[in-house]
Amino acid sequence: MEKALKNYIEELKSDVASLVYSDGEGASFEDKFTEYCIEVFESIGKSEGARVLSYIHPNNQGGIDWKINGYCLKDQFRDENNKTYFETLDLFITSFRNDSFEYNIPKDEYTKSLNQIKRFINSSLKRHIDYIDHSHTELNELIKIIGKQGKDFDRINVYFLINGFSNHEKEKLEINDVDVSVHTWDVTRLFKINETNSVHEPIEIEFEKFTQEGKGLQCLQVPSIDEMYDCYLAIVPGEVLANLYKEFSNELLESNVRAFLGQAGKFNKGIRDTIRTKPQMFLPYNNGITATAESVETKSVDGQMVITRLNDFQIVNGGQTTASLYHTQKKFKDADLSKIFVQMKLTVIKDKEQKNSEVPNISRFANSQNKVSELDLSSNNPYFVQIENLSRKKYVVNSENKNQSLLWFFERANGQYRETLNKQTPSQQKKFKEQNPSHLKFVKSDVAKFINLWELEPHFVSQGSQKNFIHFTKKINILVSKNKLPGENFYKKMVANAIIFKSTDKLFGRKGVDAIGDTNLKSFTVAYTVSYFHYLTDNRLDLWKIYEDQKIDDFLMLELRKLLVFVYDHLVKEAHNSLISEYAKRESSWNRLKETHYVEDLQVILRDYLISTKEKEDRESEKDIDTNDEEDRLFIISEIHKFGLKFWDGFVRFLENNSLEGFNKNSVEEVLKAIQKNKNFLPRDITIGRKMIKYLTEDPSFLLDMKVQSKLEDKESVEIKYMFDRLKLLAKDDWKKIIDLANHTNIFTIPELGNVKSIQLSLSKNERIKEQSLMKAYESIKKLKRFGINV
Repeated sequence: MEKALKNYIEELKSDVASLVYSDGEGASFEDKFTEYCIEVFESIGKSEGARVLSYIHPNNQGGIDWKINGYCLKDQFRDENNKTYFETLDLFITSFRNDSFEYNIPKDEYTKSLNQIKRFINSSLKRHIDYIDHSHTELNELIKIIGKQGKDFDRINVYFLINGFSNHEKEKLEINDVDVSVHTWDVTRLFKINETNSVHEPIEIEFEKFTQEGKGLQCLQVPSIDEMYDCYLAIVPGEVLANLYKEFSNELLESNVRAFLGQAGKFNKGIRDTIRTKPQMFLPYNNGITATAESVETKSVDGQMVITRLNDFQIVNGGQTTASLYHTQKKFKDADLSKIFVQMKLTVIKDKEQKNSEVPNISRFANSQNKVSELDLSSNNPYFVQIENLSRKKYVVNSENKNQSLLWFFERANGQYRETLNKQTPSQQKKFKEQNPSHLKFVKSDVAKFINLWELEPHFVSQGSQKNFIHFTKKINILVSKNKLPGENFYKKMVANAIIFKSTDKLFGRKGVDAIGDTNLKSFTVAYTVSYFHYLTDNRLDLWKIYEDQKIDDFLMLELRKLLVFVYDHLVKEAHNSLISEYAKRESSWNRLKETHYVEDLQVILRDYLISTKEKEDRESEKDIDTNDEEDRLFIISEIHKFGLKFWDGFVRFLENNSLEGFNKNSVEEVLKAIQKNKNFLPRDITIGRKMIKYLTEDPSFLLDMKVQSKLEDKESVEIKYMFDRLKLLAKDDWKKIIDLANHTNIFTIPELGNVKSIQLSLSKNERIKEQSLMKAYESIKKLKRFGINV
């Protein structure tokens, strides 16, 4: 097995275990593996809004009659009789082995699992399942919807999730005259998505299946003007586009277009009217579609070039047109697509290195009439870059071990945590994991969730991570356009809200152990509870105190649990005979909860936990600045040390015979000497360090390339920033105790005591600190451990 796959499997095991850990002992590994996969699908736009919903119904022999692990109902629409339907039903079934992630699933086990979900679908369609206990609210409502809608689903997908390997593939299940598509997802397929860091899974289109007479799509190849791409022009029959959308739905659409459609509704009235009343004029009226692909296969038919196959086909402009053709044909029986043709410009990006940057560019400029923001869904959004910077600098206390400081690791781009870890030596990896525990890792969609709940928008959070994130980016792009980026105040607020969310999530309990209700409703209940808590307390909870403590105390947890039970009962009661997953998405549902009287006055009960209205206003109006200059300077100094002696020595040797813009040998040599002689860095040294941090971000391999040129041995790096943060975390009483102990004992020399007092004063005034003095003060204070002073 290749090394990269082995590393991924270890990471996958760790991530699933971390999800189990976050729920507490007794949580189901199968459910958490399902949750992991659903998060992957969310990230690539494959099954947005999917939920874990696990249930096993036994047969008379003690085996499994039918089984389900999750579901997603999406693409809601109204038919010509104004009845509401769901276009797509996604169902999940999981085969999980606790003992291994490297097994090959046998054919009989593969078939047995598919038969279990097949029996569930069949029984639900026939309305035969009427024996599920009423406490399983969500499952009962899902079964009702499947039975009621029956064959009116445009597509039913079964996602078969396997924490091992499968060489079996079944494309369809025939159930009660309904075609059900099967998508097998094993470790290999998950690994491929992880390696490519893709925002979608490549779609392969065989145009011979979609065109009349199976000839393919006639096209004209534009003369090549650049080695990076080929370009083709084609006229696509409307029926072909509609059928493509029917099979692949929004997966056809590049992420920016998908985001735009999500905000704009199903289809445009003007396009719809043209389809119905003037189909022959569609070609001159419509701008057509712009698409991209990774590769194309063509052949000659009767002297005419035709496209037979496209790999990684994405529509980057024309999503409204594509969706409208399908939905108009479906909603209005008089719609005739046979007279409709759409022009298509297809760009095939031949250079895979350029693909990830150029496809969004094509989407961006092709969508200029819709003003799709360049920042939508982008990891390079300055807002998220700033959060990443903050997360690498802001040490927090470990609530379970006050002697240890930790970092919340923001993964701005998929796989950053793993990549950072892999670049380090085994000893550095151990230290990295200790300072950056995986359970404190968070991603862009988490930021959107934590902040939107604070801003009292649980109905958006309930729509799923992708839609909630799109809503969040609309808000932050306004801030970015005004050059308002997150700073220390925002970061503390966000982390405190992360702690509140994680604590409330844990309070819900575990399935079959101590859950307050149906665990399939946990995500909605937790989201609504967190926002309701902030609503009832007028957003006056002292978030700064929670950030400093990195935990919520028992009394506050007790009140949160009572509120959690109240909200759960409210949602179950108010949703009536509908899926809570759908009910929770509506703003009216959130308004109904706000209008509901809660029996206790939390502003009175929790008065010791709340800040005043004036302090709240002061904090909201306070300028949200970034970390202060001194903190930033010490962070760069720490990074310079972390690169290591071998790197700086190798870099000096490299510059003897080579050049690198912005660096010269003498300046780099001064940095090396400062490290070797334990000297304070000069401003010019820090400038070199700042440039190198930026350069290594763009070319991480340069670090190892330089180290191999050195003959020196690395020594343990000095973490100046860590020492600074540890001393900053000391309270006034701690400092008083330190000085009192020093005055009454001979533990410090006179110069030592003077240095400690000087550092304390500089910290309190946010003044510049000499790093050597800081290190000496840190080592001095460590002597006081036996007196209960811990740094």
